[in-house]
Amino acid sequence: MISKIVISLTLFLLGCINNDSNYSEPFYKVYIANQSQDYVTVINSDTEKIEKNIKVGLGGINCMNFSNSIECEENECLWHEMNGMEHCMNGGNHTGNSPHFISIDEVNGFWFVTLMDAGYLEQYDLSNDSFIDRIQLGDLPALSSIDSENKKIYVSRMNMPGHINMNAQTNVINVVSYSTDGLVNESEINICPGCDGIGPHAISIDNANNQLYTASVLSDFIFKINLNNNEILENAMYNDEYAVPNIIIQRLKPIQCIYKDDYLFVSCSGGDWSLGDEDISGQIHMYNATTLEPVSLFSEFDSDTSPWHLVADNSSRIYVTLSGQSILGGQGIACLSYSNQELSLIWHNKDLNENMDSPHGISLSYDESKIFVSDRGNGKFYILDAFTGEILFQENLAIESIGSTAILGGVASTLNAW
Repeated sequence: MISKIVISLTLFLLGCINNDSNYSEPFYKVYIANQSQDYVTVINSDTEKIEKNIKVGLGGINCMNFSNSIECEENECLWHEMNGMEHCMNGGNHTGNSPHFISIDEVNGFWFVTLMDAGYLEQYDLSNDSFIDRIQLGDLPALSSIDSENKKIYVSRMNMPGHINMNAQTNVINVVSYSTDGLVNESEINICPGCDGIGPHAISIDNANNQLYTASVLSDFIFKINLNNNEILENAMYNDEYAVPNIIIQRLKPIQCIYKDDYLFVSCSGGDWSLGDEDISGQIHMYNATTLEPVSLFSEFDSDTSPWHLVADNSSRIYVTLSGQSILGGQGIACLSYSNQELSLIWHNKDLNENMDSPHGISLSYDESKIFVSDRGNGKFYILDAFTGEILFQENLAIESIGSTAILGGVASTLNAW
């Protein structure tokens, strides 16, 4: 009898040891969307080590894995050319998943990823990265912003210029509630009733005042939604007293917006303006968040820089990826100051080491000393010094068993160890 007790106790203790060995110490996490291979990579921001690759989405073939037109068409995908870029797109019998943007709720312990081509939003546990739920939203869910107090995530639905899925014309932002039980698609906010489909892509939230902001990538308009009463304030991003949001302009092409310190900052990719036969510089716009009146404008980037994702720190600085008008035409990372109600350039890392192809997602470390950047051209993840722009670390995040390169999407990082 005693021997049985000893054996049982031994097995129990061994089981505990084995279970404990499956867990590492909490660490500061960086999440990177591997858009072409349908994974999210988790990196330890201090050790720079890849902790895991998480398979996301519904399975199936992701056509973005094919690097030439022959392989693309042989697998019943669509070869797409736009603005000097060539790549294989999901289509035909393959919808793919394409994880695009990641948002983190550290108050409640969740992270979320939009699946652009599949039309879904997924929810994961932040402590162990286990899958919780998936919900279908519709065509091209893009960026997201979180209200952790009310446990809601707001998801924009884009219609990017030149995107092959041109049936994805929408004016709506999805309002999704979440809990440990999963996701619920509560409602949709129509930012422009009666409009034909102006593609809200940028999105940011002012949780203190319960205001949601977005911008139309097609009509060059910004919007403020009062979440208390759903009243909408709109303003054109260009000087025209007769401007209306239902007219497709595509001159500035706003990509992302962020609310910070009672201001709204908007990155605009610019480039070739077909309607006006003009090259538009890449720009960062600064607005009064209450009135949407313009405060400052930085327009000294070249027309081929294509400002993309941006992030703000707590010392009046903004960091933006300059993705470039072609897949190899990236212009690095730039840091701007917005002190004294004026945007000014601090530094611009055009392309240190000449190895940054098309920077895309961006996030800051918990102490704001480092910048995390993804590249959609070469599949690399970069860590840069936030004060100088110097590249400190880089690694190809492509999963070799799938392909040697990858298209990377959004980046998000935690402020606490998990």
